[in-house]
Amino acid sequence: MTFMLLEHSARPLRLQGNKITAATVIPLSKARLSAGDYVGATSGLIIRLISCSGHLTPGPEAKDAFYLSNATPATLDEAAAGAQDGEVFVPTHGTWRIQRLLAEGIKPLHWPDSLDDYWITVSFVQNHLVRGCGWLRKTGATGEMILVNGELTNGSSITVTGMKTLRQATVECECRDFAIVES
Repeated sequence: MTFMLLEHSARPLRLQGNKITAATVIPLSKARLSAGDYVGATSGLIIRLISCSGHLTPGPEAKDAFYLSNATPATLDEAAAGAQDGEVFVPTHGTWRIQRLLAEGIKPLHWPDSLDDYWITVSFVQNHLVRGCGWLRKTGATGEMILVNGELTNGSSITVTGMKTLRQATVECECRDFAIVES
């Protein structure tokens, strides 16, 4: 399963004779994330996810964002020390289409301000159909989106919905204008 590298140690650590990289990742599905080789969608860097488990305790201001994003600690191999934070990694086997988009005219339908500037795991709905999943980082009325294996139609607004509910309410916003930056 695909994941975003949120942050990582720039220097590998030595553990039981092996060099590893401590990291925090945001998986599209924590339950489906498994150990194995992954390739950076932008850089082409191949890394190994050794394990992904544990719990992060964010400060009060980030608690909701970390819950919605499923941010989790991960152990990566030494090669991951050269990765860029924010890069999306996909399994080395299979076909994956990753698109980065810029969004303008974002209207919160139920999107607390405390989520601004954090990557949130979301699904993209257009014309009442789920068009894909990925991540959204909203900053005021603009934002960045990453779409995984999906397709959006220009000229039609999209509803971006969190993959989890927050206090039994759906977290969502409407995006009226977007442009593909990188495909």
